[in-house]
Amino acid sequence: MDLSSIILAATEVAQETTHAEEASGGVLGTLGINWKLFLAQLINFGIVLFVFWKWIVKPLGQTLTERQERIESGLKKAEKAEEDRKKFDAWKMEELKKARVTADEVLRQATDTANKIKQETIFEAQKQSEKILEQAKSTIAAEKDQMVKEVKQEVATLVVAASEKILNSKLDPVKDHALIKESIKKVK
Repeated sequence: MDLSSIILAATEVAQETTHAEEASGGVLGTLGINWKLFLAQLINFGIVLFVFWKWIVKPLGQTLTERQERIESGLKKAEKAEEDRKKFDAWKMEELKKARVTADEVLRQATDTANKIKQETIFEAQKQSEKILEQAKSTIAAEKDQMVKEVKQEVATLVVAASEKILNSKLDPVKDHALIKESIKKVK
């Protein structure tokens, strides 16, 4: 057998095999698809898809979902923090206003109290000065009375002494009159 007859025989076998496969494969065979190979590839694709889904897509989806939830939570917290900051700022301003009003009230009360104390101090000082003046007047009056008493005692002593002198010596009316005048001048 020569080479051309072997090639011709192999070609005939291949054509018969192809026709047999086409006849037995139906539509798939007509399209040139080997259904056994196609089924094996389909099973392999299903396994790869299952592995891909189980260990890659599902964990990745869960990670992305968790990340999205964290981002949303962070945004909500940021919004809440901003809202809380605004509330705090409003509260702070209100408290500052209250503190200013309270400080103004305290300052006004302190000023009023200081003015009242000043007026009371002035009144008390005037009262004390009047009291001191009255005491000085009464002291002066008492001293004056004391001096008058002392002067009267001295006058009385002088009158007694003069009377003794007069009685001891007999005077005439001219001497008597001169002695009385002299005694009166001493008293004045």
